[in-house]
Amino acid sequence: MLNPVRKTINKFSMLTPGESVVVGVSGGADSIALLYILTDLQDYALNLIVAHINHGLRPREAKRDAEFVRKIANKLDRPFELREVDVLEFKKNSNLSTEDAARNLRYKFLKEVLGKYRADKIATGHTLDDQAETVLMRFIRGSGLLGLSGIPPVKDNIIRPLIEITRSDIEDYLKSKGIDWVEDSTNRMKFFLRNRIRQELIPKLLTYNPSVKETLARTGYIASVEEDYIRTNAKKCLAKLFTNYGGEELVGDLNYYKKLPIAIKYMVLRLAIEEIRGDLKGISLKHISSICELLLSDEPSGEITLPDKMLVAKGYDLFTITKKSIVKCKYTYSVNSTGVYKFPHAEFDVQISKVNSLTSEKCSGYFDFKSVEFPIEIRNFHHGDRFIPFGMKGVKKVKRFFIDEKVPRFLRNRIPIFTSSGEIMWIGGMRVDERFKVRNKNQEVITIRLVKPIWGELHANRNDKV
Repeated sequence: MLNPVRKTINKFSMLTPGESVVVGVSGGADSIALLYILTDLQDYALNLIVAHINHGLRPREAKRDAEFVRKIANKLDRPFELREVDVLEFKKNSNLSTEDAARNLRYKFLKEVLGKYRADKIATGHTLDDQAETVLMRFIRGSGLLGLSGIPPVKDNIIRPLIEITRSDIEDYLKSKGIDWVEDSTNRMKFFLRNRIRQELIPKLLTYNPSVKETLARTGYIASVEEDYIRTNAKKCLAKLFTNYGGEELVGDLNYYKKLPIAIKYMVLRLAIEEIRGDLKGISLKHISSICELLLSDEPSGEITLPDKMLVAKGYDLFTITKKSIVKCKYTYSVNSTGVYKFPHAEFDVQISKVNSLTSEKCSGYFDFKSVEFPIEIRNFHHGDRFIPFGMKGVKKVKRFFIDEKVPRFLRNRIPIFTSSGEIMWIGGMRVDERFKVRNKNQEVITIRLVKPIWGELHANRNDKV
């Protein structure tokens, strides 16, 4: 058993001699075997810390398990850390499944022990069987390549030295050594999908392929290698594809997206959602496929709602991945004098001066001093808004102006509209109203300069990519 585990450790560069390792030990066969094997790898001379967590799900068994693991730690002369948690209470407040809640609390505890002992690694007892079950479970749920990659042998400072060892081999190893372990009764409960896969589905698959566990685990490994390659290349496309606004919204160039290979198309969507949300919890292959289908369709606009109040919307040659609240935002601000202003939805400064020439920068608006009355109101687009665009005589609906300028619906609420005495004086960063324009040279003017106007910045970024 030591040689196969040593081979896995070397294959994935899991350990170096003399490191301190926190070993998560539940008391089950896998984690007990892991503890003894790491102890017996004398060429590594590891400093092992035994960590056990009571999830509060099995009151009687839990106390038995904790005492069992404590005795093992004492027998091996290893430090022992115990934590008792309430998974069900945490589940209520976190909106997670029981399994996910338990996993979150378990890894939080292990990382705290890692910090306490200034250890180098965390080792868990995941096996080849766990890998096969995970790949199959995620396939059933509709995961893409990312999900099929299964449990990573190494992730940050978490290692899984038994990931290529079957559960039956582990139990044979323990029996040959005369080492006991405890059984977790929840592993027999068919309420959990993983247990049904382990007890019902995999036995049936074994009748078709006696090596199905190894095949599934191998598939997971190949998927992880391919996923890593695609992810690396997709990351290179992110900066060219998206403009990031405050970490809460990504606006993408649809034409650039359409030119990407299909594998990269899917991956950049995953990366973008992960960047905004922080994770991909609840995001399935079905979601990613639906987004891709929307972006490649001939429809000029459309939107898809994702879990956690996320939104993907497209319009003309742009699309966004954002929080729904940002697209649907409403705001109104008022300024009574010149100065520098920084509001959540608009940053700008207002000045009064005499100018000889007017720049053509879209971030700057120039207005006849006599035509403007304070306070100036800054708000987002209202249905029914009208103004007289610079250079025109007739009134035009702002909605029609946005359509003519090909401003997507998802951006219209974010373009600040400046008004004076109830009349629109400037579609911020886009067009001044004819009634407020500067008519003579050397006259007093009010200048408003926007900081990073969203529409102007998007056009500048797209021009740079062309």
